[in-house]
Amino acid sequence: MPPRTEPWENDADIVERILAGDREAFEQLYETYFPRVYRFALKRLRDPAEAEDVTQEVFMTVHMALGSFRGTSSLLVWIFGVTRNTVNRRFRRVRPPIDSLDADSTPEVAIKQASPDQIADARRVLRRCEEVIERDLTPLQRRIFHLKHLRRQPIRNIARVLGKSEDAVKANLYRMRRAIAQGAPGLETLLGR
Repeated sequence: MPPRTEPWENDADIVERILAGDREAFEQLYETYFPRVYRFALKRLRDPAEAEDVTQEVFMTVHMALGSFRGTSSLLVWIFGVTRNTVNRRFRRVRPPIDSLDADSTPEVAIKQASPDQIADARRVLRRCEEVIERDLTPLQRRIFHLKHLRRQPIRNIARVLGKSEDAVKANLYRMRRAIAQGAPGLETLLGR
């Protein structure tokens, strides 16, 4: 049997601590497995920004679904199952066809109109997101949010600009996404996840 590389005695203990609300236990899990999950996603997606997004999404899912972990496999195997499913969803996204600008004719573009109810729901969720960002995020987290999601900067650049470690930026991204998801119910449904 290979030696354990996790800093905890067994998976059941850390899962129990996390489910009991032990934030440090989850951060320990996050710091231990983040590099492996990120490398897995990067190898398949070949895009550092996409791999970072997938990795953050994986840990959000792990945090929300950890109660379903039954221990029939190792926690790492279970997390990689979540990772594989998350990566596969990225591949299943409908990608728009790319047409040459040199084409003689302009193709017709089908536009799917959202219903008034869908538009109202989207606006309501967006307002909730804005409120959570203003009310619950620290100034540093708002700056990270701006750089990551509005300026589309990779974590390495954000860390350099802010004079923080990449791990500190990743931890803040995780906390921000969790706060936004909790403060704006319906966001995941709206985004189609």
